[in-house]
Amino acid sequence: MGDSDDTGECDEKSEEKTDPGAIRHGNFMNYYQFHPAEERVRQLPRGVWQRRPVAHPARKYAGLDVGCNAGDLTYILRDFLEETMSQNQPEISLIGIDLDPILIERARERNPRPDCVTFECLDFLSEDCGEILRGYLARMNKTRFDVAFCFSITMWIHLNHGDDGLEAFLRRVCELAEMIVVEPQPWRCYRNASRRLRRAKSEDFPLLKELKYTGDPSKHIENILTRLCDFRRVTVTAGNDWGRMLLIYERKS
Repeated sequence: MGDSDDTGECDEKSEEKTDPGAIRHGNFMNYYQFHPAEERVRQLPRGVWQRRPVAHPARKYAGLDVGCNAGDLTYILRDFLEETMSQNQPEISLIGIDLDPILIERARERNPRPDCVTFECLDFLSEDCGEILRGYLARMNKTRFDVAFCFSITMWIHLNHGDDGLEAFLRRVCELAEMIVVEPQPWRCYRNASRRLRRAKSEDFPLLKELKYTGDPSKHIENILTRLCDFRRVTVTAGNDWGRMLLIYERKS
């Protein structure tokens, strides 16, 4: 994985929000100018999304997009799942959540499929988030999401909540989902995020120097998923154009 990265998260020369609070949590405006949603979906494998027998061809399939930003990727993920599972024809619904109310409002305004794509402004680690998501599942007569997508969010959880926070985040996702897709940011992105705050004369991430999960975040995430969450690897994709791999894991039967 090379050191060049032209994304809004890792490239120090990219145009950013001037509000340090926004940089602190990764909720960049116009994020998909750096990470085209179509490119992210092309990286996803096919044939892995229904690993267990389908009880009824019309059963409901629920997806969760954590850190959905303005929803560009959420819309396309739903279309991708519908296309790749067309043979079984499940009824597919997705909910996208983000802690930025402006981004969620933008996602709602542009939502092409409000019948099956929902957006909520939620902090995933808050208690009320779990209640709202469980309520969403209950309305579909489900207890877990079939898949949870976590694209480029683990670094922000890690920087703001530490090693324990990263573990808690992954544990909670795995409690709510049968399968998880994680796109970890490489360690250089951590350094650049820290530099951005300092350059903006804002307080650095207080927990950064205390982190023990350093070096290769994907290895630590894999260890947490397999050791603490009792999940197993489905596949790890090749790196995309900006060097990111997707880690795909599922609950053990």
